[in-house]
Amino acid sequence: MASAKLPAYVNPRRLAGGKTGYFWCRPAWADPKLAASKDELVRRKALRNGKTCPVESTALGTDLPEAIVRARVLNETFSAWRLGEQQELTHGTVAWLFDWYRKQDRFTSKRHQTRVGYRKQMDFVEAMAMKIGAFGQRQAGAVDGPVADKLYKNAIAKHGERTGSYMMQVCRLVWSLASRPGYSKLTGVKVNPFKGMGIVASSGHGKGNRAATRAEYDLYRETARAMGRQSMATAAALCFETCQRVFDVFGIADPDGRVVRGFWWADYKPGVSIRVVQSKTGKSIMLPLVDGEGDDAVPLYPELEEELARTWRPDAAEGEPQMIVVNEGTGKPYSLGYVQKLHRQIRIKAGLPADLRFTSFRHGGLTEIGDSGEADMRAVSGHSEIRTTKIYDKASQEKARRIAVTRRAHIEKITGGSTAEQEP
Repeated sequence: MASAKLPAYVNPRRLAGGKTGYFWCRPAWADPKLAASKDELVRRKALRNGKTCPVESTALGTDLPEAIVRARVLNETFSAWRLGEQQELTHGTVAWLFDWYRKQDRFTSKRHQTRVGYRKQMDFVEAMAMKIGAFGQRQAGAVDGPVADKLYKNAIAKHGERTGSYMMQVCRLVWSLASRPGYSKLTGVKVNPFKGMGIVASSGHGKGNRAATRAEYDLYRETARAMGRQSMATAAALCFETCQRVFDVFGIADPDGRVVRGFWWADYKPGVSIRVVQSKTGKSIMLPLVDGEGDDAVPLYPELEEELARTWRPDAAEGEPQMIVVNEGTGKPYSLGYVQKLHRQIRIKAGLPADLRFTSFRHGGLTEIGDSGEADMRAVSGHSEIRTTKIYDKASQEKARRIAVTRRAHIEKITGGSTAEQEP
């Protein structure tokens, strides 16, 4: 090991072959991935100026002098964030360009969750390690095609294909606006190097956000009820059966106040219908709960209605409209952080896999529709375009079986029942 004094947060490690590698290691308290909620980030002081730590643990290489230079740059950025300092941005750098974009209508007019997602990807891009320093310090106008391709490759290696693609998509939007006539003189960006680079489309439903099976869904609801959390069982049923988003099912408040979310008792008519209003698209969908009338009526969502029948419902005389899913202890809507905490407790108690998220229930319901043979599920999902719903219409053993059965029936029809000639 080298005897030179290393900068803070730098650890030497013996590599295969006998060489020494140097690594800048972010303190655990500053790692946003270890916090379950925004409240926990604040409690651990891992949120400064509304921003999580922009510097990630990074390999510095095996050259000691170069590792020290790179570590000092990372420590300056980390220290400025930790002390809550507002760094003065150098005009024309990538960090400056992102800050400029966040002040434009193209960004401020978007929904809160979209802005949060964009900002997170920008932070990832800024923190990407270059030979010396971070990508955020590079001049935005000097980024060309080869640099963008290299950044994409490194982003996938560091964050995975899904996040790496999202990072490049956000860059493409930023550089597209920055290079437009009227803006390019200010930004210094003449072309968009992220255009036409062959970004792999990310559906947002890849690894880590798999579909729940009906068996997992049934076990989850049973466990939630046994733990005295009927509201969580009802929420799971609303997600799985009506295929709606978690934010809409729990009525998570929109920080901007632009949209109203939630399922409401006033919109539910037992044995008749339930109305869904999707906050993302603004669409109102009336889902029938039965097929047919009178004695011939067949329930279409019996599991959902069973959960709704078990759920506490306030008297109509109590006043203002009431959401269906509320916290049993307070009678008020859940916070997202508490939903995540309860979900983890229920999942562990039920012995369900760690990769089962609450979003898995919606994904499972939509996949189930696709497996049943319905390619266009917009009447339930509320999606605007059928191509969006195709991500749920997956290849599966059930589809393969159904295709084989249909094909065999067709073969028997055209051959008159003789499906193969005998070998001599």
